[in-house]
Amino acid sequence: MNVVIYLALLLVCCLYASARGGTPERLAVAILIAAIVASHFVPPAGPVRFQQMEPGLLMVDAGMFLSTMLLSLKAQRYWTIWLSAVYLNIVLTHLLMLTPSLMPWSYAVANAAWNWPVPLLIAIGAARHRQRIARYGADPAWS
Repeated sequence: MNVVIYLALLLVCCLYASARGGTPERLAVAILIAAIVASHFVPPAGPVRFQQMEPGLLMVDAGMFLSTMLLSLKAQRYWTIWLSAVYLNIVLTHLLMLTPSLMPWSYAVANAAWNWPVPLLIAIGAARHRQRIARYGADPAWS
């Protein structure tokens, strides 16, 4: 049930950001969709996923971190910094699996939990973009 709720949230937030957001919000949606697609093509590290560190997913999430970091350096938006911070936490969650005493279920839960704020941050960014346009008449995308 949690997967269905997350996918519904993801769909609604991405559609809203694509329709109402500026270029940085649309670019963030494209980055997120690219990562979701890439994650499906990454082979599992073992017979059961998240029983050991997933190097393929680590690479996808590291790419997301770098992409969102570049976006936050170029875009004139504060929410992109928060998005980069979330992906940094996801990358660090992968690296925590190097700790031998960490339980595999906590790795899976932590990895999934850090993904929940991502679509919300992008949708909030789109909503704030609309507010700035209504207030000031324009909202420059790039610094």
